[in-house]
Amino acid sequence: MKNCKKEGACENKLNGSISDNVDGIALDSSDNGNISEDNNNNTDVDDIIKGINSIDIDMSKCVACGKGGDNLKACTACESVKYCNAKCRNSHRSKHKKECKQLAAERKLQNKIWDMNKMVISDDKLFADPPPKEDCPICMLPIPYSIGFCGVYTMYMECCGKELCEGCVKAADTEVKKGNMKDCCAFCRKPSSVDQEERTERLHERMKLNDGGAFAWLGSAMSGGTQGLPQDKNKAIKLWNKAAELGSVRAHNSLGSAYEVGKGVEKDVSKAIYHYQIAAIGGHEYARYQVGIMEETNGNMDRAMKHWMIAARSGFDDALEEISIGYKVGHVTKEEYASTLRAHRASQDEMKSEQRSVAHALRILKMRAKSN
Repeated sequence: MKNCKKEGACENKLNGSISDNVDGIALDSSDNGNISEDNNNNTDVDDIIKGINSIDIDMSKCVACGKGGDNLKACTACESVKYCNAKCRNSHRSKHKKECKQLAAERKLQNKIWDMNKMVISDDKLFADPPPKEDCPICMLPIPYSIGFCGVYTMYMECCGKELCEGCVKAADTEVKKGNMKDCCAFCRKPSSVDQEERTERLHERMKLNDGGAFAWLGSAMSGGTQGLPQDKNKAIKLWNKAAELGSVRAHNSLGSAYEVGKGVEKDVSKAIYHYQIAAIGGHEYARYQVGIMEETNGNMDRAMKHWMIAARSGFDDALEEISIGYKVGHVTKEEYASTLRAHRASQDEMKSEQRSVAHALRILKMRAKSN
């Protein structure tokens, strides 16, 4: 069996372009990606954004002297910086004191969210058929959670919080260029943002409404340092935590990826598995595939195959490859393989359209032009 693959790269702009996959972590979408809802608590955007620590800390080195090693000790208060020894810790104390208090508060919040969400997931729930994919609100064709999967890219609209497929966005752009429609959101018809300040204000309004997609999108942008924002993995984690608390499937997938490799947080396989499982239950194809990879790593091939069959039936190509290998070595029966093949084809077919194919072809041409 092969190692996991990253989801395909893509580009995203607020209210006007397509999303950018950051370090294999999908960029996010609207509240359509939520598996639960919580609209009762209004959010203070400044507390969410400005209150997050802006320093990206390298946990593999002593924060005081910069030396690496296997014997580094974490600060007992915040657990977010490491030192070689007591001498380094004492010399850095005055610089770290204020930051330590803030980091400790953030860690406490993250642990609180973890404790609130942590639960024992039964196999009945974990291996149940995932919910149907959400549809693009314009063409009404299914949208995959894994950005770029099956050639389908999406855009989060900060004006209305909807997720539109690239096919519909490109079709609207064509009509604008022809003069047949005004430059506006293809769904809600609100005029397109004229500058970054207006786009940011619209995004903040979505966050005040507890739109999990807005928090997840901003988290992914900050994780990769895209959309004109500075890279800040600590902020990204907090934003994803908030999005996950609001039920965002994609935020759970992003957290799973972050905990799996230790980006913005210390590596924690148990938390990675938990977040991937929640995303998988919500229908995220890549997260389901990753849970299978982790089961394979632990030697649980029967469970891995079950996860890959679910992902393959959702149209995920890498999972189908694993099922093909599993069939050849006897982990999958002929009937299971045949039914998975049929479901995989049907799932991909229902996501296809001429409009989406044209948009995908234009994307490939644009990428080739950039590489030349």
